[in-house]
Amino acid sequence: MVQHLSGLSFRSLSQLHGCGIATAYRRVGQGLKELPTCIDVTRWYCQKFQGVLLVDGKYVRVKRHDRKIPVIYGIDYASHDIPHYRLAKAEDYQSCKRFFESLKLTDYALQAVVCDDNSNIYTAARYVFPNVAVQLCHLHFLRNMRALLDLEYNRTHQLFVQLLNKLLIEKRSQTDFEKKASHLLATFQADKVCSGILIELARKQPLLQGNLHHKGTPTTTNLIESFNSQLEARVRPLKGFESFKHADLWLNGFFLRRRARKFTDCSGKFRRLNGKTSLEIVKKPGIDLPMFF
Repeated sequence: MVQHLSGLSFRSLSQLHGCGIATAYRRVGQGLKELPTCIDVTRWYCQKFQGVLLVDGKYVRVKRHDRKIPVIYGIDYASHDIPHYRLAKAEDYQSCKRFFESLKLTDYALQAVVCDDNSNIYTAARYVFPNVAVQLCHLHFLRNMRALLDLEYNRTHQLFVQLLNKLLIEKRSQTDFEKKASHLLATFQADKVCSGILIELARKQPLLQGNLHHKGTPTTTNLIESFNSQLEARVRPLKGFESFKHADLWLNGFFLRRRARKFTDCSGKFRRLNGKTSLEIVKKPGIDLPMFF
């Protein structure tokens, strides 16, 4: 089972262990079925969360589905733990709402949600957790705005994007942010594209500065983007899941396996996590975690 979660296909497993593909499929499936669900582990064993959750949808291929479908999941920023995920048919409002409703049942005290510019995520979060702070990823916003600019030939746009980067990358007070944004507008108001971007910036300022409402909230989704890359590396060799049920079982095992593995390459302020599992970090005091694998 662990080998399959690490990316080995059923064909590779059958060759490695000298059994048929159907046998390999059955053995792995049985092992995955015996695991508790990710959300039950959170409910039963976990408590010490920071409450700052990075949320994203990673798309996976499932046979008999015309398009890839999303697994919506969250990473607790301070612990890097994954308290919940939800495989859905679409990354729409209802799916996001169900994700946050299930999360609330675990008593996860959500203080801030960090995401890309997907209104379904942060609107659903605010519906279920009315006082939550919302922080849009600055890098996603900049990427979307850069796509509107002519950065190859237009020197005005080249200068503008440099100043826009500087405005967003550094954490600022609301007053300082508004002052510098106003200066940008005065400088580039003659350019319709630049002024249009600054109007969009003003409209989304409360979401781009959500970190001001909860200390310790990051302004990017770099952490979950890194984990998305790891997940992609695992599912690519599988070339798609046999069914929605199989995808859900595999993802549950994958996330649970990640929660039970010790960190080895955390750096900077997260160096303290190395040598520990995320489940050890967030577990309730006085309990022993079972061996899941």
